[in-house]
Amino acid sequence: MANITVSDLYINGTKMPDPALEGVTVNREKIWSSNTGRTTSGKMVGTVVAVKTTLKIKWPILTPAQVATIEGAVSDPDNPFVPVKYTDATGSTVTKTMYFGTPSYTVYSWANGRQYIKGACVDGIEQ
Repeated sequence: MANITVSDLYINGTKMPDPALEGVTVNREKIWSSNTGRTTSGKMVGTVVAVKTTLKIKWPILTPAQVATIEGAVSDPDNPFVPVKYTDATGSTVTKTMYFGTPSYTVYSWANGRQYIKGACVDGIEQ
């Protein structure tokens, strides 16, 4: 698991608001074959069939317009698998097809008659 700072995050071709400082956590998950398990002697056997990425994305305080941008990119029921372009933990720019978990938002303030949201987060899971 690596925390990275991403300045250019694109979901389905739309530039997202900049994530929070250390707001992107990258997990690389091994997907094992269906016959993976332990033998009677306790030895692990199986084959890694793929390594998939999960992005845990958190944003700093956002405006409702910024939340709408995020929501439009991650919650489209007609287009659940979308390209996500980001900088990985090695510094390389990569694009992966992902789907998204449930976004979460906390209303932070109604200062000066405007709503501000904090703690906005969502997980992107590679297809």
